[in-house]
Amino acid sequence: MYKAFYGLTGNPFAKDLAVQDLFVSQDYKQFAARMEYFKTVKGLAVAYGRPGMGKTTCIRAYTARLNPQLFKVVYLTLSVVTVMEFYRNLCFGLGLVPRFKKVDMFHEIQNHLVTIHHQKNQTPFLIFDECQFLGSAILNELRMLFNFQMDSQNHAMVLLCGQPSFINQLNLHIHEPLRQRIVTHHQFKGLQPQEVGDFLTTLLAKFGFTEPLFTPDAIKAMTNAAQGNIRTLCSLAEKSLLIGAQRGLRSLDAN
Repeated sequence: MYKAFYGLTGNPFAKDLAVQDLFVSQDYKQFAARMEYFKTVKGLAVAYGRPGMGKTTCIRAYTARLNPQLFKVVYLTLSVVTVMEFYRNLCFGLGLVPRFKKVDMFHEIQNHLVTIHHQKNQTPFLIFDECQFLGSAILNELRMLFNFQMDSQNHAMVLLCGQPSFINQLNLHIHEPLRQRIVTHHQFKGLQPQEVGDFLTTLLAKFGFTEPLFTPDAIKAMTNAAQGNIRTLCSLAEKSLLIGAQRGLRSLDAN
C-alpha cells in the first residue's frame, strides 16, 4: 500500500537489500578498513556487535566487493554444534566430502586451504557467524586447524563473528592462545545519530522517493528510539510509511 502511495519501486527498509542499495555508514567504512589490513596479513580476526547493528549486512557488502578470482569466501552460521558437526559443516562449505574421522577431516581441510592459496592463487576467506554459541572445544579446534607450518604462514583469512558475549568467552584464560593470534577486531556500533537522517533519505531516494519525507522531529524521535540499532530503525521507518500512507500524509512528523 505505502509503496504505491509514495511511488516507491520497492521496500527501502527491507533486510535483504541488494549490495548496491545499502547505505554506506561510518561503521561499514571502519570495518572495511580493518578488513583491508586483514587481507594483507591474513590469520584470525574478530567482529562483534549487538543484534541489529548491521554486522551481517556489512560482512555481506564487503565480501560482495571482493574479486572472486582472488578470494574464495565461505560463510557458515554456527549454532550449538559438536566438534564433529563443526568439521562436517566446514567440509561442506569448502566443497569437500566429510570423512568419518576428525583427524582425516582436519588434514584434508588444511591441505585444501593450502592448495587454494598456492595452486589457485586464491585466499580462502572463512567467515564463522554466531560464534557466541561455540564451546571451548570448537574454539580450540579453530586455533589448531588454522595453525600452518608452526605458525610461520597464514594461508587463509578467518573471521569470527558474534555477539558481545563472544568477547567475554574469548577473554577467558583458557582461550589466551587463540586470543593472541587475533590480528584485528571490529565492534559494530550501528548508526551514529548524525547519520540517521542521511540513512533514511538515501534509502528512500534509491527507491524513487526524493522529496523530504521525515521531519527533523521525526528523525530525532526515531534516532532516540533506535539507539543506533539499524533493524529497529528500519522497522520504525516502515511502520511510519504504512501509517503515513493510510492517513494520506506526504510529510511524517513525530506524531
